[in-house]
Amino acid sequence: MTGAQSPSFLVSRLSVEVSDGYRALVSGAASYPAEGLGQFEVSGPDAHAYVNRVATADLSVLEPGHFVHSLLLRDDASILDRVTIDRFPERVMLVVDAAQRQAAWDHIVARKRGNVRLRDISDDMAVTAVRGPATLTRLAPLLSPVPGAPGDIVNARLAGIDVFAARATLEGPEGVDLYCRARDRGSLRNTLLKAGVQAASESDWRIHCLEWGIATIGAEIDAGDTPVEADLERLVAEGKGAPFPGETALAARRRTGALKRLVGFHVTGDDVPPLASRVSVAGVMVDRVRTIALSPRVGIIGMTAIPTSADAPGTTLTLLSGDQSWQAKVVHRPFVTRTLT
Repeated sequence: MTGAQSPSFLVSRLSVEVSDGYRALVSGAASYPAEGLGQFEVSGPDAHAYVNRVATADLSVLEPGHFVHSLLLRDDASILDRVTIDRFPERVMLVVDAAQRQAAWDHIVARKRGNVRLRDISDDMAVTAVRGPATLTRLAPLLSPVPGAPGDIVNARLAGIDVFAARATLEGPEGVDLYCRARDRGSLRNTLLKAGVQAASESDWRIHCLEWGIATIGAEIDAGDTPVEADLERLVAEGKGAPFPGETALAARRRTGALKRLVGFHVTGDDVPPLASRVSVAGVMVDRVRTIALSPRVGIIGMTAIPTSADAPGTTLTLLSGDQSWQAKVVHRPFVTRTLT
């Protein structure tokens, strides 16, 4: 999604049976209602400068009609939440995780400066994520205009329903996020079904997000993690001329280096270790299994945090739960690509 990402997969075992929704996500087109996201509208003469001071992205290089993924940091550089910034000609919209909605709102309100108007429009809007290689094929006959390139967001109509349509960036699967009025949610869902867009279940969506290596606050990302530990430094534009919360602390953390970094791992076989299993490297326990699932495409995958001295792909991990143990290997994230079906 263009907004903050969905919750990570929090169960330890899944059936290997492939559902229609999952199949559509990887080989057709499927939709998922992103319930409860925080959506904050920022307007006024100082809106762009204000957002540049509260988020880690550089809004000065983001043209109207585009969006960017970014972070909200606390003063100690720990991650409060992931945030997607949608830039329109007259306003900016911030989209955050449902679980962090109130905390994110309090964070940006406390830092309000200049001639800026903030509105929490979360209850007035609904977001539906459509993903899969056939997304544009399914939507094109109904959606006008279609966002032309990854990272574009446009005002559009889909079969008579007013929407914002945002095309997913290249770091994830092909897709479009559709923002509509909350009262139009049901009509949008029915329209998508008639267009051949399958409804994805919660489990379908969570596995899909894990396959794409999406880390979320409170699951893969611990409360004290900075972008360095969370492997999200690519979302930070330092030296942009607009200091943001945590910038000084983050620079200090980069100088000293992280003790641990979030990584992906793959377990051989078909026995899924439990969530929160202990993780050891060379006989030393370093973390827990933060998320894990059996992917129909790539097998047993998950995420954990290990010392930066051992985070290279191919490093052997031992997962322990009770008197059972499993061998795993560190692998690159995401676990899949757009060409893997």
